[in-house]
Amino acid sequence: MRNSSKALFTTAAVLGLSFLSAGAQMSEGATHGKTTFDSKCAICHSADTTDKKIGPGLKGLYTRGVMADGTTKVTDETVTDRIMNGKVPMPPFKDQLKPAEITELVEYLKTL
Repeated sequence: MRNSSKALFTTAAVLGLSFLSAGAQMSEGATHGKTTFDSKCAICHSADTTDKKIGPGLKGLYTRGVMADGTTKVTDETVTDRIMNGKVPMPPFKDQLKPAEITELVEYLKTL
């Protein structure tokens, strides 16, 4: 009885860990988006906190549902527009990033 309880616990723990690691993996697009974030965005924005650097921290952006201005709804379209066109003090990135890079960046922001 004791051995079967131990085996059951071990199996449950292994399965639980495998689900956690599967959830932690990002898609290829999100991985590319993280690279873009690290090179273009991280100087002003944090990915792992909501604390402000120069711009707002972006952790949980899609969970919060509104941009830092408190009124603009967070959608793929509004986030893409903000990246492309900026909003003072954030500069526009439409001339620095290709459309595919912006799409991947949005995909990454959804993982935060």
